Amino acid sequence: MSYEYLVGGISIINDILYSDGKTKKGNLGGCGIFAYGGIGLFTDKVIMISSGGPDYWDYYGSYFDENLIDKQGIYFDLPYTHLTLLKYEEDGKWSEKSLYGDDYFALQSENNRTSYKKLSPFLSEKTKGLYIDSAAQEKIFEEIDMIREKAPNIRIMWEPPTFSSKDPSLHERILDNLKKVDYYSMNLDEAGYFFGCETRQEIIEAIKELNIPCFLRQGEEGSSWIENSECVCAQAYKPDEAIDVTGCGNCSSASALYWRIEGNNSEDIVINSNIAAGYNASSDGPAKIRKGREEKIYLKMKDFYK
Repeated sequence: MSYEYLVGGISIINDILYSDGKTKKGNLGGCGIFAYGGIGLFTDKVIMISSGGPDYWDYYGSYFDENLIDKQGIYFDLPYTHLTLLKYEEDGKWSEKSLYGDDYFALQSENNRTSYKKLSPFLSEKTKGLYIDSAAQEKIFEEIDMIREKAPNIRIMWEPPTFSSKDPSLHERILDNLKKVDYYSMNLDEAGYFFGCETRQEIIEAIKELNIPCFLRQGEEGSSWIENSECVCAQAYKPDEAIDVTGCGNCSSASALYWRIEGNNSEDIVINSNIAAGYNASSDGPAKIRKGREEKIYLKMKDFYK
């Protein structure tokens, strides 16, 4: 099958400690699986490019099978799939600790990166979009020209990881990388650190001045698409019950890429991306994408915005 959309991101298994003291173990995590869902809710012409260890299918196998996800994009270049403790605070902030030791983060970083080599088998003239959640200093930003040469119609969405956006020593590199991609995504907190702004309006004005299309995530307040000095906003989709908000940022960012390419206007981007995040939040772990797509659940969810 020829894929129109590629999602490049890490795979992690999360043991989660919530702010109320509740815990969940063995949860599928990492930006890759959630970003896949942000596009997979709307089309099956998307493939996930990621890495893990020989135990990968012990964790991810049933989810891939149940949701008819192509397994060809998974590479096995780690001793074992990374396992972390994900801790949420009452204010929504989070921290992550490797349960294999801090050195494993470095090992994962070296071996689990999205790269031209891993993307190449799936790039073609039919490729429309690529989502990446790569650290600012990763080699892939030196490979953008190679990616565009093999996929001349591609548009690239970059979601800089939180630690990159909040590290002043990386801000110049982030700016250089942003000039190489087509769109980017940040949440309010990340954008505030990156642009040195305090209020939402100051952040929006800074994004307009940079003049690179941005999907600005605002959590429970919704999201905005900012392009050509125009800012279009929509309130968050509120599911009947928010079970787990893990990955909603990755999910909505990838969805924003899809709808920027496939949609008719900026309202399509923010509404459908909010719907994807809401569908993800209503699921225990990554959402049931095949069921959602086949039943066109997102069309029913659009009634929320009428």
